[in-house]
Amino acid sequence: MHIVVEYTEEEKTPFSENFFQTVAVRTLEACRSPFLEGKEISLNVIAVSAEKIQELNMKYRGNGSVTDVLSFGEYTDKDTLKQAEEDEIFLGEIFFCPTFIEDAAKEDAVTFEREMVYIFSHGVLHLVGFDHEEEMFMIQENVTDLYTNRV
Repeated sequence: MHIVVEYTEEEKTPFSENFFQTVAVRTLEACRSPFLEGKEISLNVIAVSAEKIQELNMKYRGNGSVTDVLSFGEYTDKDTLKQAEEDEIFLGEIFFCPTFIEDAAKEDAVTFEREMVYIFSHGVLHLVGFDHEEEMFMIQENVTDLYTNRV
């Protein structure tokens, strides 16, 4: 599997496209999804302001609050993605709010980088059909620990 991440900074962050590329690769590898093997995987990542993510959250989820991350997947669930026969798969878009995530990191007494890995990994997992199940949280914890400990 080859993964391409296109990163857009509408809101400034200390993170590079390479950062998101690395986290996406590690997250998708941790999923152990054989149906992604040999595929060209792509996704878009967009850093946005608190106002923009609040607007997106209201428009698409009916929730008027600011949030950390929103994922908009091209596939409705894991089974639909598994059936994709194309060699090139666009997973979808991940919007995140760096100020919200940075505040959460301070609140959790962790680094901004650690919180960003955790949240971004969460977003990637949503794009491949996970929905707040135990396995999802285990994967993102493992990816976060591996990345931030540079193992």
